Amino acid sequence: MIGYIARRILWGITVLLAVGSLTFVLAYVAPGDPARAIAGRNASAAAVEAIRVAHGMDRPLPQQMLDYLGGLLQLDLGTSYRLNRPVLEVLLERLPATVELAVGGLLIALLIGLPLGMHSARRPGGLVDRLGIVVTSFLVAAPAFWVGYMLLYALAFQPAVRWGLALFPIGGYEPWDLRYLALPALTLGIGLAAYYARLMRTAMLDELHHDYVRTARSKGLTERRVAWRHAFNNALPPVLMQIGLDLGLLLGGVVIIEAVFSWRGIGRLAIDAVTQEDLPLLLGTVLFATMCIVVVNLVVDLAVAYLDRRITFIR
Repeated sequence: MIGYIARRILWGITVLLAVGSLTFVLAYVAPGDPARAIAGRNASAAAVEAIRVAHGMDRPLPQQMLDYLGGLLQLDLGTSYRLNRPVLEVLLERLPATVELAVGGLLIALLIGLPLGMHSARRPGGLVDRLGIVVTSFLVAAPAFWVGYMLLYALAFQPAVRWGLALFPIGGYEPWDLRYLALPALTLGIGLAAYYARLMRTAMLDELHHDYVRTARSKGLTERRVAWRHAFNNALPPVLMQIGLDLGLLLGGVVIIEAVFSWRGIGRLAIDAVTQEDLPLLLGTVLFATMCIVVVNLVVDLAVAYLDRRITFIR
C-alpha cells in the first residue's frame, strides 16, 4: 500500500506541474495586458512599463515559467496583483466557504438521489421509476444558474415581497449560517441528485441479478432487506468513486452557483481573477482545483479498496 500511495503522490505532483505549465502558457499568451489592467486605462506608457518590470513581466516567458514552477515546489503560488497578498493565503481564506457549499450540496444530492435510485431499481418500469427518469432528465438538462434564480425568486424574493418574510437572504455569505447556505446547497444538490439517482439505479440493477441476491431471497429475506443489507453495499464502490470526482471538482470552486448567490468561495474568486486579469490568482485557483481532485481521488480509491475486498491493486 505504501508503494501505491507513493506512486500516486509522485503522479499527482507531475499532474500539478503539467497543469501549472499549460495554464501558465495559455494565460500569458491570451489577449490582454495585466500590467495595463493593474495601472488603469489612463496610465502612461512609462507607468505601465514600470509595473511590468516590477512584476517581472518583461522577462522571457520560459524564464518566468521556470521561476513560477520553482515556486510551486515550495508551495509559493505567487502574489495577487490586485490584492497584493500571497495567493495561497487568499485561497485558504476562501476555502471554508467552498467546503461548506460543496459538502452541503453533496449531502442533499445523496439524500435525494440514492433513495430514488434504490427505489427505481427495486421496481424497474414502475411509476416511480418512470417518473424518476423524467425528473432526472429535466434536472440534468436544467442550467444551474436558472435553477438558482428560480429558487431565489420563489423562496427568497416572493415571501419577502408578498408577506414580509425574510426566509432566506438574497445573496451573501455568513459562515455556517443555514439560512445563507440553504438555497445555494439546494441548487447544487438538485443538479447532482439526478446523476446519483441514475448511477445508483444502474449499479443496483446489476447487483440484483447476481447469484448471492437470489440466494438471499431463497432464504426468505424480504426484498427491502435484500436490497439494503446485501446489494446496496456492493453497489456503493462506483457511487463512492463518483463522490470523489464530484467532491474534488466542487472543492475547486462552484463557479456558476457562487456567482448567482454572491457566495465568497474559490469559484467567485476565479471569476474575479479573470475579470481583473489577475494572473497569479487565476493560476492559483486552477492549481488548487487540480490539487483537490488529485487528493480526494486518492482518498476515495483507498476507501473503496478498503470497503471492497475484491480490489487488490493497493495491497
